[in-house]
Amino acid sequence: MKSIRTQILIYLVIGTIVLAGVVFFLSELKLNELPDHIKAQYSEIVNARSDEVSKELKSFVEQITIISKSPIVRSMDLEKIKEYLPHLLLDQKYRNMTIAYPDGSAWSTVIDEFNISEQEQYRKIFIENKEYTISQPFRSPYIHESDEPIVIVAHSVVNDNDEVMGLVNVVVKIDFLNQVVKEMSLKGTGYGWIVNREGLVVAHPDPKASLEKNIKDYISSDSKTLDEILDAESGTLEYIDKSGERMLAFFSRIKGSPDWTFIVSVSENEIYKEINGVKNTILGSIIIALILLVLFGVYYSSSLSRPILELKEVFEKAANGNLSVKANEQVSNELGAAAKSFNIMLERIKHLTYKDVTTGLYNYNGFLLEIPHKINNLISKGDVISIAIISIDDFKRINSIYGYDVGDEVLHEFSKRLYNFVNTKELVARFLGDEFVLLLYGDDILTIEKKVRSLWRLCSGVIKIRNNEFILNTSIGASIMGGNVTSIEETINQATIAKLVVKKMGGHNYKFYNYELDEFVKEEQEMEKALYHAIENQELKLVYQPIIDVNTNEIVEVEALLRWTSPVYGSVSPLVLIQIAEQSGFIYEIGEWVLREACNQNKQWQEEGYPPVVVSVNVSALQFDQPNFVEMVNKILEDIDMDPSYLELEITETNAMDRVDEKLEKMESLKSMGVRISIDDFGTGYSSLAYFTRFPIDTLKIDRSFINDMLNDENAKTIVTTIINLAKTIKIKIIAEGVETVEQLEYLKQKGCDKIQGYYFSRPVAPDLIREMLKEDSKLTPES
Repeated sequence: MKSIRTQILIYLVIGTIVLAGVVFFLSELKLNELPDHIKAQYSEIVNARSDEVSKELKSFVEQITIISKSPIVRSMDLEKIKEYLPHLLLDQKYRNMTIAYPDGSAWSTVIDEFNISEQEQYRKIFIENKEYTISQPFRSPYIHESDEPIVIVAHSVVNDNDEVMGLVNVVVKIDFLNQVVKEMSLKGTGYGWIVNREGLVVAHPDPKASLEKNIKDYISSDSKTLDEILDAESGTLEYIDKSGERMLAFFSRIKGSPDWTFIVSVSENEIYKEINGVKNTILGSIIIALILLVLFGVYYSSSLSRPILELKEVFEKAANGNLSVKANEQVSNELGAAAKSFNIMLERIKHLTYKDVTTGLYNYNGFLLEIPHKINNLISKGDVISIAIISIDDFKRINSIYGYDVGDEVLHEFSKRLYNFVNTKELVARFLGDEFVLLLYGDDILTIEKKVRSLWRLCSGVIKIRNNEFILNTSIGASIMGGNVTSIEETINQATIAKLVVKKMGGHNYKFYNYELDEFVKEEQEMEKALYHAIENQELKLVYQPIIDVNTNEIVEVEALLRWTSPVYGSVSPLVLIQIAEQSGFIYEIGEWVLREACNQNKQWQEEGYPPVVVSVNVSALQFDQPNFVEMVNKILEDIDMDPSYLELEITETNAMDRVDEKLEKMESLKSMGVRISIDDFGTGYSSLAYFTRFPIDTLKIDRSFINDMLNDENAKTIVTTIINLAKTIKIKIIAEGVETVEQLEYLKQKGCDKIQGYYFSRPVAPDLIREMLKEDSKLTPES
């Protein structure tokens, strides 16, 4: 491909030679065609201005389309939208933005609440089902301090089912159209203007004419001529204006507008006067131009093409992914301005696309963009390369207790440690949530292992935020790039697997990927498949552990516990079962089955005449977070026809303290149905006691770890006593789990504990054994 410098020079020389040979032959012929050329020029002017307005309108539509599809607007949550819309960076052409609902209620950035059901955009979007609409100009009835005409550009807001939930619009000041016609450089009395399909003046050099004048006020002609202007896409017509002067109207329909037509009106006398002047000027200029053209060509081709070529080279580098380039802004023409705009644009693109707002580090996209350049440099020097993924253990606890603002500050401070840890040849970025990804290198694998160990020690410890100390535990998974692994994505995936294995083993450690980890993950996947078939093959069953009244030894409750006996894996630990169910998503189906089966069994015992007892069912955090959880519980109780007061749902303390307001609302809904609420494993979390005065709970269950240690550990004994006293203060019952000795029982009875659960009385047993226990007047004696 020839350079632009060569092309410019060749074209200029060839053009000069050709022009010199034919200019005199064609000059007279072309001069006779000037009237048509002049008319063509005016037609091009009107088409260009029409396109300018069309592009401006298209820009408005594109911007409102983007806004209508933003997650916040699609949520149609007015409180979120009120925070979102006013902070959008709007051009000065815009006056305000509005969100509206199908009932016509609306809110705008300048008016708090009003109704738009009588407005054009409401009819177009909600009644005629238009995707978007541009209104005819009008004066707003709501903003009394200004009667400036406006145009409304509105777009529908749809959900995932393409159902219209509302509309969002921008209010555009019509003054930008007046500016378009004012800025037209037309000699003499020529001027541009815009009218709509009814002939109403939309824009005019005289701003008082907008929405006040009609095309008939300017064109004195028959209705056929006027209709031709208003109906045709484009053309040229002669007419007589109100002063009797003959005029030429060049007009073009504005695409994308609500039937607007752009008109340029020019006096015929001025056009032909201009033509005669052009003829004389052309003849004199041709000779001078031919002489200067050759001399100018050499200089022009060099001076103009050099910055263009430089700018082209910068563009190509940026297009190939190198966003660190910079265009030369010192060129003293539009190219210099273009270079400056390009540099600004590139910086904004880099920041928005590749930087994480919270930490200031690269985001994952930025990491993937930068890492190939880093790896190429390291590989060329023979270094060993590793990718590590570091995750903060149980980070959601910080967000739940202290709020997301504090959580973001912790992440920001944590990211500083990572940033200071890596050198200029390495890379760190925020991966997902509380996870970060790092590119590390070393002379050998041993060096990499030492570096990962140092990273783990650095990031595991105390971070101080707002006078609070947070002790962070971290899990790191790392993978060495090399051998059969050539893909960055594959290396990241291996590091992720290693990190997940660390998490499953309790966290707060680091591990490098190897074949055994892959086998571990595959085995876990096989267990997931086995669990899937366990549901349909009825391999799951419930056993029940009695809960005894301390004072009467009567069975007052039973806790339903899930068991799985697999043909392949044998008796699977309940902890493993729940873990696999949660990570595979089966927990929802299993949780509903457990709840229905436990209620069925309890109802059956009641119908068989046994003393009624409360059945207690554990609810996982994922299951309780289901939006339809309350409805599901209600349906099960209705299907089985069981009194809700005989069902108690056990929620762990940690689960209760995550998104407290949401959990509180669900608890109150369940309580209003008559269902009992129990907080399980109490004392193991990081709860604020203030919340428990708000929770509508019936029971606190003291975790078995405190019961096991309370006779030998003063701290455990103090915790148990405090929990019992707390429960009595707020008038709720206490159940002690894991009671195995008479000494434990006597101490708890002495301190006022209400109920006991544990091997001292009974292990979890099958429903038939519960029947035998209930036959004995619901009283139990300790197991031998």
